[in-house]
Amino acid sequence: MSETTEILYDKEISLVAQDGEKTGRLLAEFTGSDYTVHVTWGSLSSRHTAWNLFQALAQVRGDLEKYGLQPAVEGACIDVYPSRMALEMGGGRRAYHWAGGGRPVTVDIFDDVPVSDHARLASVNAQRTAHEQRQGNGNE
Repeated sequence: MSETTEILYDKEISLVAQDGEKTGRLLAEFTGSDYTVHVTWGSLSSRHTAWNLFQALAQVRGDLEKYGLQPAVEGACIDVYPSRMALEMGGGRRAYHWAGGGRPVTVDIFDDVPVSDHARLASVNAQRTAHEQRQGNGNE
Protein backbone atom coordinates (compact mmCIF):
# COMPACT_ATOMS: atom_id res chain seq x y z
CA MET A 1 0.00 0.00 0.00
CA SER A 2 1.50 3.32 -1.03
CA GLU A 3 1.41 6.37 1.19
CA THR A 4 -0.61 9.39 0.17
CA THR A 5 1.26 12.62 -0.47
CA GLU A 6 -0.41 15.73 0.91
CA ILE A 7 0.52 19.03 -0.73
CA LEU A 8 0.88 21.58 2.07
CA TYR A 9 2.14 24.55 0.03
CA ASP A 10 2.42 25.26 -3.67
CA LYS A 11 3.31 28.90 -4.20
CA GLU A 12 5.41 31.39 -6.09
CA ILE A 13 8.24 32.91 -4.03
CA SER A 14 10.90 35.57 -4.47
CA LEU A 15 14.51 34.44 -4.46
CA VAL A 16 16.69 37.37 -3.41
CA ALA A 17 20.18 37.86 -4.84
CA GLN A 18 22.62 40.76 -4.68
CA ASP A 19 21.67 41.75 -8.22
CA GLY A 20 17.91 41.62 -7.66
CA GLU A 21 15.17 39.06 -7.38
CA LYS A 22 14.24 35.93 -9.27
CA THR A 23 10.91 34.17 -9.18
CA GLY A 24 10.82 30.63 -7.89
CA ARG A 25 8.23 28.03 -7.02
CA LEU A 26 8.00 26.39 -3.60
CA LEU A 27 6.29 23.06 -3.06
CA ALA A 28 6.03 21.51 0.41
CA GLU A 29 4.61 18.03 0.88
CA PHE A 30 3.93 15.52 3.64
CA THR A 31 4.15 11.78 3.05
CA GLY A 32 3.77 9.37 5.95
CA SER A 33 6.17 10.85 8.49
CA ASP A 34 8.41 12.88 6.17
CA TYR A 35 8.24 16.43 4.90
CA THR A 36 9.68 17.50 1.55
CA VAL A 37 10.48 21.03 0.40
CA HIS A 38 11.16 21.56 -3.30
CA VAL A 39 12.16 24.93 -4.78
CA THR A 40 12.58 25.45 -8.52
CA TRP A 41 13.88 28.50 -10.36
CA GLY A 42 14.63 28.64 -14.04
CA SER A 43 16.04 25.25 -15.02
CA LEU A 44 17.44 24.58 -11.53
CA SER A 45 15.89 23.03 -8.45
CA SER A 46 16.57 21.82 -4.93
CA ARG A 47 14.57 19.15 -3.12
CA HIS A 48 15.13 17.85 0.41
CA THR A 49 13.19 15.58 2.74
CA ALA A 50 13.44 15.68 6.53
CA TRP A 51 11.41 14.88 9.63
CA ASN A 52 10.12 18.49 9.71
CA LEU A 53 9.55 21.34 7.26
CA PHE A 54 12.00 23.74 8.91
CA GLN A 55 14.90 21.30 8.52
CA ALA A 56 13.95 20.48 4.92
CA LEU A 57 13.75 24.22 4.17
CA ALA A 58 17.18 24.77 5.77
CA GLN A 59 18.68 22.10 3.50
CA VAL A 60 17.10 23.70 0.42
CA ARG A 61 18.37 27.10 1.59
CA GLY A 62 21.88 25.63 1.80
CA ASP A 63 21.62 24.69 -1.88
CA LEU A 64 20.24 28.12 -2.81
CA GLU A 65 23.11 29.83 -0.97
CA LYS A 66 25.54 28.20 -3.43
CA TYR A 67 23.84 30.28 -6.15
CA GLY A 68 23.76 33.45 -4.03
CA LEU A 69 20.01 33.15 -3.47
CA GLN A 70 17.82 33.45 -0.38
CA PRO A 71 14.11 32.61 -0.39
CA ALA A 72 12.03 35.55 0.84
CA VAL A 73 10.07 33.50 3.38
CA GLU A 74 9.85 33.90 7.16
CA GLY A 75 11.71 30.63 7.77
CA ALA A 76 14.81 32.17 6.17
CA CYS A 77 14.98 35.19 8.51
CA ILE A 78 17.64 35.71 11.15
CA ASP A 79 15.04 36.41 13.84
CA VAL A 80 12.83 33.36 13.17
CA TYR A 81 13.33 29.89 14.66
CA PRO A 82 10.93 27.12 15.72
CA SER A 83 10.61 25.73 19.21
CA ARG A 84 11.29 22.04 19.77
CA MET A 85 7.55 21.55 20.36
CA ALA A 86 6.71 23.24 17.03
CA LEU A 87 9.09 20.86 15.29
CA GLU A 88 7.77 17.74 16.99
CA MET A 89 4.05 18.53 17.15
CA GLY A 90 3.53 20.75 14.11
CA GLY A 91 6.12 19.46 11.68
CA GLY A 92 8.07 22.72 11.83
CA ARG A 93 5.43 24.68 9.93
CA ARG A 94 5.28 27.46 12.53
CA ALA A 95 8.13 29.30 14.26
CA TYR A 96 8.79 32.17 16.61
CA HIS A 97 9.63 35.60 15.21
CA TRP A 98 11.76 37.45 17.76
CA ALA A 99 10.98 40.98 16.54
CA GLY A 100 12.62 42.80 19.39
CA GLY A 101 12.77 42.96 23.12
CA GLY A 102 9.37 41.50 23.92
CA ARG A 103 7.65 38.23 23.48
CA PRO A 104 7.94 36.50 20.12
CA VAL A 105 5.05 36.13 17.71
CA THR A 106 4.27 32.94 15.85
CA VAL A 107 4.65 32.96 12.05
CA ASP A 108 4.26 30.45 9.26
CA ILE A 109 7.74 29.63 7.91
CA PHE A 110 6.50 29.94 4.32
CA ASP A 111 4.86 33.36 4.73
CA ASP A 112 6.32 35.90 2.30
CA VAL A 113 8.82 38.47 3.56
CA PRO A 114 8.10 41.90 2.04
CA VAL A 115 10.84 43.76 0.18
CA SER A 116 11.09 46.24 3.07
CA ASP A 117 12.16 43.34 5.36
CA HIS A 118 14.66 41.61 3.06
CA ALA A 119 17.48 42.72 5.39
CA ARG A 120 16.14 40.07 7.82
CA LEU A 121 17.03 37.27 5.40
CA ALA A 122 20.07 35.32 6.56
CA SER A 123 22.19 32.30 5.78
CA VAL A 124 21.38 29.03 7.50
CA ASN A 125 24.49 29.36 9.69
CA ALA A 126 23.78 32.98 10.66
CA GLN A 127 20.21 32.07 11.60
CA ARG A 128 21.40 29.12 13.73
CA THR A 129 24.02 31.30 15.46
CA ALA A 130 21.43 33.99 16.25
CA HIS A 131 19.13 31.31 17.70
CA GLU A 132 21.94 29.95 19.89
CA GLN A 133 22.72 33.47 21.12
CA ARG A 134 19.05 34.06 22.02
CA GLN A 135 19.04 30.78 23.95
CA GLY A 136 22.22 31.81 25.76
CA ASN A 137 20.60 35.10 26.77
CA GLY A 138 17.57 33.30 28.17
CA ASN A 139 15.22 34.60 25.49
CA GLU A 140 13.84 31.17 24.66
